[in-house]
Amino acid sequence: MLNRLFSNSRLKQQGFSSGLKRRTQKEDALRYALAEGHVVRFCLFFLFAVGISSLVIYGVDSVTEASRLFSSSAQIALVVTLITLTMSVQFYINLPQSFARNSRVLMMLVAIGIHLLLIELSLYLVQSFALGPEYVFLMAPCAFAPMIMSLLLGRNHGTMAALYASLLGSLLIVDHSAFEFLIFSLVSGFAAVYFTHNMRRRSRLVRAGLFVGLINALLACFMGMIPLFDFSSGLEWNLIGMQCLTAVFVGILTAMVVGGILPVLESAFGITTALSWLEMADLNHPLMKRMTLEAPGTYHHCLVLANLSEAAAETVGANGTKCRACSYFHDIGKLNKPSYFIENSDGIHNPHDELTPTMSALVIMAHVKDGVDLALKHHLNTEIIDIIREHHGTSLIYYFYHRALKRKEKMEQQVRDEKAREEDVPEVSESGFRYPGPRPRSKEGAIISLADAVESASRSLVKPTPQRIEQLIEEITDSRLRENQLDECELTLHDIALIKKSFATTLRSMMHNRIAYPKQDDAQKDKGAAEEDKAARKKRKSSKSKQDQKPDESPPLKAVG
Repeated sequence: MLNRLFSNSRLKQQGFSSGLKRRTQKEDALRYALAEGHVVRFCLFFLFAVGISSLVIYGVDSVTEASRLFSSSAQIALVVTLITLTMSVQFYINLPQSFARNSRVLMMLVAIGIHLLLIELSLYLVQSFALGPEYVFLMAPCAFAPMIMSLLLGRNHGTMAALYASLLGSLLIVDHSAFEFLIFSLVSGFAAVYFTHNMRRRSRLVRAGLFVGLINALLACFMGMIPLFDFSSGLEWNLIGMQCLTAVFVGILTAMVVGGILPVLESAFGITTALSWLEMADLNHPLMKRMTLEAPGTYHHCLVLANLSEAAAETVGANGTKCRACSYFHDIGKLNKPSYFIENSDGIHNPHDELTPTMSALVIMAHVKDGVDLALKHHLNTEIIDIIREHHGTSLIYYFYHRALKRKEKMEQQVRDEKAREEDVPEVSESGFRYPGPRPRSKEGAIISLADAVESASRSLVKPTPQRIEQLIEEITDSRLRENQLDECELTLHDIALIKKSFATTLRSMMHNRIAYPKQDDAQKDKGAAEEDKAARKKRKSSKSKQDQKPDESPPLKAVG
C-alpha cells in the first residue's frame, strides 16, 4: 500500500494525472539510498546476523541446556556470521538484479527470519507437550521460506531460501540431530520450490502443501523417524498413523499460512505474483467493459496484443501472465477520445481532417497521460501503470510528422508565390511529435511495445503471406533498435530473435488465408448450369444408343468360292 501511494505521488508530480503539469523527474538522494544504497544493504545483513545469533543462543534448546553443535556463544555468532556472509556473496553472484534492490534483500532476510521463528515455535510445542524427538522434524515448517520466495520472486530465490534456511535451522537443533534435520529441511524446501513453480491458481497452493507433507512423511519413514520399516518389534499403527498425519497436516497448514500472508507481502514490498496477475487479467473489469462499448476496435486490439505478447514472453522466460494483464489495460487512455484512433473509426468521418498535424499528434500522445490518470483512479497495479507509460517509449508519430512537413513545404511554396507571409509558415520540431516516454525498462514492457507496433502495422497488410509478415516484423524491430528504444530493457539479441519468431508464428495463425466460399446466388447459378449440362449429356447419350440399335443397311458381303 505504501509503495502504491509513493508511486502514485511520483506520477502526479510528473504530470501523469489530471489537473497537474508535467514536470521533469528529480532524483531523490534519500530514496535512492534506501532503495539501492550499499550502506543500507550492509546494515540489513548485519542486523540479520545479530538477530539469528541471538535466536540460536537464547533459543528453546538453550533454555533446556541441550547440547548443540557449537556450545559457546562466540562460536555460534561466528558461524552465523559466516553463513550470512556466504549468503550475501551467493546472492550477489547468482541474483545480482535482486541483490541491487534492498527491498528484495529485506524480503529474503525476513522470510528466512520468520522461517526460523516458526521452527523455534515448533520446538517449543514439542517440549511443552512432551512429544517424542521425531516430532521435531515432523512439526517443523521447513517449506515456509522456500514456498514464500518461490511464489514471490521465482524458483531461484526459493532454492536459495531453502538452502540457507536449512543451514541456519540446523543450528537450532541439538547436535545429534542437526545433520539429519539439515537433510530433511533441504528435501522439504526443494519439494516446496518444485510444487509451487508456475502456480496459476491459489487453490493449487493447498495441493502443493499436501504433496510436501506426503514427501515429508515418506522421508521420515526412510530416515527412521517414523518406524514403518522397523520390523524388529511389532508395528504400532496408531503411532505411525498419527506421525504421518502430523507431517501432512503441517505441510497443508504451512501452505495455508503462506497463502494468507502472501497478499500482505505483495503489498508491502510492491511485488505482484503470477497468481495476482491472473486475477488482474479479468475482462470483467469496469474499464474493459467500457472499452467493449465505447472503443470496440481498441478492445479487439488489446486481445490480439495479449496473445502476441504472452506467447513471446514465454519463449524468452519473461512473465507471460503479466504481459497479458498489462496488454488488456495498456490503451485505456483511448477511452477519452476513441473516435480519434483509426481502429475505432467508422471509415466515413475522420476527425483529424479538422485538426492540424500538431494538434492531432497531441491528441494521440494524450492517450498515454489519460491512461495513467484512469489507472490511478481505478487503483490499478503500479506495474500496469509503468507499461502504460512505456509502451510507446519515445517513438515518433511518423504519420502526423510527415503531414506536418508536407504542410510546411506547401506554406513555404505559397510564400515564394507571394500568396502567404513568412509568419504563416509553421515550425515543425521532431520532439513535438515524439511520445514523452520513458522507454521500456523491463522485458515485459519491451515485448508489449514491439507487439503493439507489430499488431497495428499488420492490419495494413493486404495479402498477409508468411514472407510479408516476417518482413514487417523485421522492419519494425530494426526501426526500434535504430531509435534506441530497447536500450534500457534486459532483452538480448538472442531474445529479440526469439520474440520475432514468436510474433511471426502467432500472426500467421491469426491471419492465415481462407477459402473463398461462393455466394448463395452464385451457388444456385452453378447448380442450375450443372443440371443443364447433366441433361444435355444424358440426351446425347440416349440419341447415340438409338443409332446403335438401327439395322445395318449396307449390302451383305458375298461369300467367296
